[in-house]
This record gives sequence, C-alpha cells and structure tokens, in this order.
Amino acid sequence: MPSGLKMLNLPDIPLRSPEYLKTWGSTMIIAPHQDDETLGCGGAITLLCRQQQPVSVLFVSDGTMSHPRSRKYPAEARRSLREEEARAALQTLGVRQDATFLRWPDTRVPMPDSEDFAAAVSGMRMHIQSQQPDTVLVPWRRDPHCDHRAAWQIVQAALQEVPGKVRVVEYPVWVWELAQPGDLPQPGEMQAWRLDIGKVLDVKRQAIAAYPSQTTRLIADDPEGFMLTPEVLAHFTQPYEVYLEPNDDVIP
Repeated sequence: MPSGLKMLNLPDIPLRSPEYLKTWGSTMIIAPHQDDETLGCGGAITLLCRQQQPVSVLFVSDGTMSHPRSRKYPAEARRSLREEEARAALQTLGVRQDATFLRWPDTRVPMPDSEDFAAAVSGMRMHIQSQQPDTVLVPWRRDPHCDHRAAWQIVQAALQEVPGKVRVVEYPVWVWELAQPGDLPQPGEMQAWRLDIGKVLDVKRQAIAAYPSQTTRLIADDPEGFMLTPEVLAHFTQPYEVYLEPNDDVIP
C-alpha cells in the first residue's frame, strides 16, 4: 500500500503559475529545522525574491539532533554548522534578510502540554509582529515529526494574539515518506495545490546542496546520523511544490 502523499493523485492537484505568489505579499517562512525551508518551499522563496516581495525566515529548533553521537562536531559546533548552512542556502535562494534562529532543542520544541509552550508562543508572536507578514508558511499540521507539529501549534497560538488577518499556508516535508492515512488532509479539510517552480528548480537544487551536513557524510564520526537519501530528496526536486490551505482561505 502506498504511503504518505504517494496516496494522493498529484496530477489531479491544481498547478498554479509563479504569478500566483503575488497573492501572498510579504511572506514569513517558519522552518522547524535548518533545511526544511529549502526542501519544502525553496522554489517559492526564490520566486518571491525575484518578484521583489519581502521574505523572512525563522528557524524554530537548533537542529543539533541530526548527529547526536558526533565528537568532532559536538552540539555547539553542530548548531553553528547548520546555521551557517542555512544562511548559505538562503543566500542562494535570494533572501537578503538575515534569518532568525529561536534555537529550541531539536526534537523537543514545546508542544501545548509543555511548560515552555507559553514562552515559545510569546517569542513567535513577537517575531511575527516585528515582520508583519501578509502570509506565513508553516509545516503541515500533521507532518510526521514532533518538531513540525509543534511549530504549527506555536504559530497557530501566536497568530491568535496578532491583530489582523494573516494568511497561513502549510507545506509538507515528512508526509511524503512517513505519513499514515490519518496524517493526510481529510475530505473537505484542506485544498492542496502545486506551485510551478520549473524555472527555478536548479536554484533550489543548489540551495539543497548548501546543506552538506544533511545530504552527505560530512559528519562521518556518527555513521548512524541523519542523512537525506536520494529517494527522499527526489520528492523535493520535482518541478513543483505542494501547498495546503483551509478551503476558505484559498484565493482563486
């Protein structure tokens, strides 16, 4: 039985042109880890930048659990490395504004039942208010990673305390490989659509390559550490990206 978004018929999902991004206006991308922004929406980021629309990126976790057994790269070094990679990737995509790093512990981003959740929401609200985005991109609400789900919860709670209407667009990351049927959009819940990124796909590939700690065995002294396999990367190097929005929020 197929897994993840393989269970959906992608050719049936509407394909929108890059011009559709003009409906987003100024956009803030929320990434649980350093690389989620490029994998999930690197094409959109590049297109937004080329349209000269304001783009800001906020990373939620410190990303240090990708190689927890490495001695050559202890936690502080892993954090610095991943932040350097993130800045290089964003520069490749065309982002000129420096990213924000909240540095919550990787795999322990606060959920609503955590004592740190209120602090996480307060910090997120502050950053959203400082940027005043028209649109916020956040991981799919049931993406099968605890930090991705936590990021969605934090953003939702923060937006309840932000005056005005902010459009929320969700992007899948681990849904492709790990989702169970209950993780997928339910009938009538969301509208999925694809963004044509064919003209900037090469730029997105270059930005993905800016993360050698995640795409190669750069951190070789933790052989069981995380690495994006070619099979996983294939989901993110298509000439389109998939986005999900509540039906009422989608602009025709």
